Amino acid sequence: MESGESKWIDAITKLACCETPGFYFCFYLPLSKMKRISNQLIPALTLLLLAFYSCSNNDETPLTSVSYTTLVYMAADNSMDSEVEYTIAELKKGAVHSVGTVIVYVDRMDASPHLFKITRSGEEVLLKNYEEENSADPQTLARVVREVKELEPAHKFGLIVWSHSMGWLPYYANASTARLLSRNITSVFPRTRYIGIDAHPGNNTSVPVMEIDQLADALPDHVAEYIWFDVCLMGSVEALYELRNKSDYLIASPTEVLAEADYNASGIPYSKVLPYLFGGKEELMQACQTYIKHYQSMKQGILRSATIALVDASQLDGLFDAAHTILSGHLAEVGTMDISGLQVYHTQNVSQVFFDLKDMINRFKGGTDTALEAQLNRTILYKAATPSFVNLKINPDQYSGLSMYIPLSKWQDSNEYSYYFQSLAWSDVYK
Repeated sequence: MESGESKWIDAITKLACCETPGFYFCFYLPLSKMKRISNQLIPALTLLLLAFYSCSNNDETPLTSVSYTTLVYMAADNSMDSEVEYTIAELKKGAVHSVGTVIVYVDRMDASPHLFKITRSGEEVLLKNYEEENSADPQTLARVVREVKELEPAHKFGLIVWSHSMGWLPYYANASTARLLSRNITSVFPRTRYIGIDAHPGNNTSVPVMEIDQLADALPDHVAEYIWFDVCLMGSVEALYELRNKSDYLIASPTEVLAEADYNASGIPYSKVLPYLFGGKEELMQACQTYIKHYQSMKQGILRSATIALVDASQLDGLFDAAHTILSGHLAEVGTMDISGLQVYHTQNVSQVFFDLKDMINRFKGGTDTALEAQLNRTILYKAATPSFVNLKINPDQYSGLSMYIPLSKWQDSNEYSYYFQSLAWSDVYK
């Protein structure tokens, strides 16, 4: 091969594979089988590759926009207010490298809610101001979703719910006081409270939190391609099953979520993850991988605390059927089962109701259920966890990515038990 041709081959080889947030492209040339490539063909192939896709480490490289809007719904009229500025700054960093449109609704402690767009340059463009309102009302969330779709119509829509959460537990459930943990860090502990809480709900007289069943009623079916719950404990099968018809994919954590902006450990690391939220299934998997890598890379051990699961919502009915086959008619036996040694996701500041789904069902059956395992593999597209969450150990062999309530007989008189069977469709697995 002549030296001029060799240089062109080297140039094409460098261009053959490109990877940037949200995209991966490879163009393979059978170089081992080529004995000679003409000087006319090589420049043409090079130009073709450059025209199709450009790889560059230069942050100024233009991005091609896509018709995809993601709404970040921040119900922060509560103690999460302290995390707002950090989160918005992270969103602005991520928007620089994103191909879709980022819209933020934020309700803070000291201001009425407003809606704004984050531009590619990281600037805020106000879209709408609101009177003081209850941002923890499911109807408010549903209305904001409608408004965003009208203001910024797009082919695809994603929704991120950012706030407090206590998973599926009802507002009137009793949770113990959060215990502060300290290892050279002043206040590393998750903050939980149902979904959202609004300390200043305006004239709205409804309960200032989002109950799961009410949220499911408020949101239209197929409202989004994905819903990511950037909140605590929403990786519960009960909660996600209620929302199975609302989006194609559901993303959540079975444990709590750290809220420590001072240590770069506050929910989704948007500067890294946001660019992946304007694609499809593969990009969402990459987003989850990026999420878990962020927490794995933390210097302080206590901050290496995170769990995540990407759920194919269309498979949740199949998961219900697999669990129903095993549990149907056995509520009394489940009520007295031995729960010692099961993988749990509740810490000391959470009601003791979050057990690993797979671990619980296999314990009840007395061994691995292959049908359940197969269905879980179809349902959970990606799952990951750090070895521990703060002081809670997570066994990778017991980690399925989803939690599940065990309705023990001793809790029959509790509010949680009543709500579970009266309001959550998943409870029908025992019928």
